[in-house]
Amino acid sequence: MTNETHAGHPAFSADWWEQHYQAHPRGHVSPGPQLVAEVADLPPGTALDAGCGTGADAIWLASRGWQVTAVDASSTAVGRAQRLAVQQDPAIAQRITWLTADLTSWQPAQRYDLVTSQYVHPDLPFDRFVARLAAAVADGGTLLVVGHDHADTHSAAHAPRTASIGLDAVVGSLPEAQWEVAVAESRTREVHHDSKQLTIHDFVVRAHRAPSP
Repeated sequence: MTNETHAGHPAFSADWWEQHYQAHPRGHVSPGPQLVAEVADLPPGTALDAGCGTGADAIWLASRGWQVTAVDASSTAVGRAQRLAVQQDPAIAQRITWLTADLTSWQPAQRYDLVTSQYVHPDLPFDRFVARLAAAVADGGTLLVVGHDHADTHSAAHAPRTASIGLDAVVGSLPEAQWEVAVAESRTREVHHDSKQLTIHDFVVRAHRAPSP
């Protein structure tokens, strides 16, 4: 979207996302390729999908044995995700806890073996958002953050300007004494959009919190 607001709501506020999902009834049904690439080999445990959208990533994680807490600011998105999970496999759906909450203020009741956030654009500076995500990672756990890279001209043309994030905003939020950054890079992927093939640029950061002494 080229506009910064939905019906007068500031871009990326909770109300903005609710309007976004009401206006876009179709959601992704396949997990994000960067999630699959970075998490497929991890042993399952507890996971937080921060900004779950319509649920494809949470469902994929649950199908691989993860116990998932999936959170999004939009009740429309969460409701759609919950129905999709039940339709695909009730046993998988039982491994997912769905929550409607604003990630800029929501405080998780536990820490997780995996915290993943993909293409989430919160209504606060992104480095502060990453710090909130990092605080939810258990000792020895993994943080995966994926987003639209500054180099991605398609996203820049179709979303508010703050939708594109640089790697420094993520890596700079992870103190070296506590974190090992295993992956911090920009990647390209090919997608089909409106009968056109586009090259999309993603930033990908995977980091591991140091285990407890």
